[in-house]
Parts: sequence; structure tokens; C-alpha cells
Amino acid sequence: MKLDLTVAGHRFVIDILPADWEVSDMFGNYLPFKTEEKEVGKSSPVFVLKVEDCPQWQRDSCFSPLYVVESGPEEPRLDIYSNADGEWWAEMAPVGNMPPVAALSMNPDCCEGRLFVGSPRFGRFAADNAAMLMFAFCTSCKRTIEMHASVIVKDEKAYMFIAKSGTGKSTHSRMWLENIPGSRLLNDDNPIVRIFDDGSVKVFGSPWSGKTPCYRNESADMGGIVRIRRSMENRLTGLAPVEAYADVNSSTSGLRHVEKMADGLYETISQVALTVPCYVLDCRPDAQAAEVCYNGVCKN
Repeated sequence: MKLDLTVAGHRFVIDILPADWEVSDMFGNYLPFKTEEKEVGKSSPVFVLKVEDCPQWQRDSCFSPLYVVESGPEEPRLDIYSNADGEWWAEMAPVGNMPPVAALSMNPDCCEGRLFVGSPRFGRFAADNAAMLMFAFCTSCKRTIEMHASVIVKDEKAYMFIAKSGTGKSTHSRMWLENIPGSRLLNDDNPIVRIFDDGSVKVFGSPWSGKTPCYRNESADMGGIVRIRRSMENRLTGLAPVEAYADVNSSTSGLRHVEKMADGLYETISQVALTVPCYVLDCRPDAQAAEVCYNGVCKN
């Protein structure tokens, strides 16, 4: 079954080859993003990912490590390799102390990928990670960045909360939902930010939202970016562009080892940091923190 999808205006295709996989159950997070019939054929997909049921695979010895990080026991594992021909190979697992459950092979442009999945029970995990990886790589030069963040929409403006894992992005979003009337969640883990020709910056929902099932095919103008920092008091502080750049950069997915990708990412991040108001919120995980943030970001 082929899933023809559009996220943040970028079309891509996931071709699920195993005929016995329950696609609607395993890949339901993608269904809100199906490309409209009238749009199919108007543009070429930025990438095509073929998903194959393959209990065994082997990485060729010509591939050298490019991005291999020692993941914690509770953190997902993603190892990226490349060879002299510019081809890519990635291996992944749900947790760091687990052997790889899937492998992704990509051509040099990252627009064609084959995903080898060891077991159907890892199909959703593997497809999500492979699609996110290819999306980030293929759109890095299209003024588009994939963020690690939680996003609330209030009065048709998107407010993005970024922080180190475990600091409280999702908790702060929940405080808004519980205490700021009219707020709604757009995405809780991997929203997409895109800059358009008129200079506007929009935030889009995506099929990837971490542990929170929030898959909204919606967008909103960016109203602000807030870095969450734990504290015993609730205080919002505006950031200068250079500080904002560092914060946005640290929460952006992409491969800085490749010059072309890095240049595209840095240019987009710079424009976002110069265009969007950015703040740091020192806060407790309570209702007052949401009110302080709302009053400082939305009302100014």
C-alpha cells in the first residue's frame, strides 16, 4: 500500500510492501496527512521510502560511522553511516541497549530509501524514524526545519516550547491546556517550521508527536519560541537574536556533518531567530507558569 503524504507543504511517499501488515492500525498517524487527490501529480515527492519485511540484513563493510552516539538505556538508538559513494545507512532501535530492529538504506540525495524491518511489531517505530530522518534531510535546503518541541496554538498563533528531554515541554503545554482558555495542542514532539517567500514563519503539525497521539494536519503563524528551564520561581525573559539562534539550533533535527545540509539549516535557523520573538521561561510546573508565559508572550 502506498501512502502519498504532504507535511508542511512537502509531499512524500511511503510504500509499504508487506501485504499482511495492518496499515490502518500501524500507520494511522499518517492518515490525516494524505495528499489531496487534486494535488497528486502537481509536484514530485521530496522522497520515496519503501518499507520491507526483512528479518535479516547486513551492513556493507564500506560504510563508515558518521553519527554514532552512545544512547542511554531508555533513549532511542540511531546510528548513521556513509560510504565513499555518498550513500547512507542507518540502524535504529527503540532503546539504546537493544540491538538494531531496522535498517535504512538511502541514495546520496536521500530522496530514495529502503527500510528493512526485522519484525512487524517494530514497523511503526521504524517507519516513523526513517520518515523523520528522510524528511529532515530532504527539506534542510527548503527553508524547513524539523523541531524537537511542543506547540500550543492560541488565538491562531503558535507558541513553541523547547527544552532538553525531560525538562517539561509537554508538562508546560498541559498547563496551558488546563489554564489558558482557547488553547489547543498542535504537536507534542516533532512540529515542522517553514519560512515562506513573503517572510512569514509557520508551524505545522506532523505525523510524529512522540508519546502523545496528536496528529493534526494544521498550521499557524509562529507567535513565539520559549525555552523551558526549571526553577523555583516563574519568570519570563526575552532573548537577543544570538541567544535565540543557539536555542533554536539546539532543538533542530538535521545532520551538520554534511555541508549542504548544514548551510540550509543554519540559514533557516538564522531567519527564524531574527523574525520570531524568543524567550526563556524559568518556571515551576504549575498553573502560574502558564499564566506568566501567556501574559508575557501572547499579550506583548
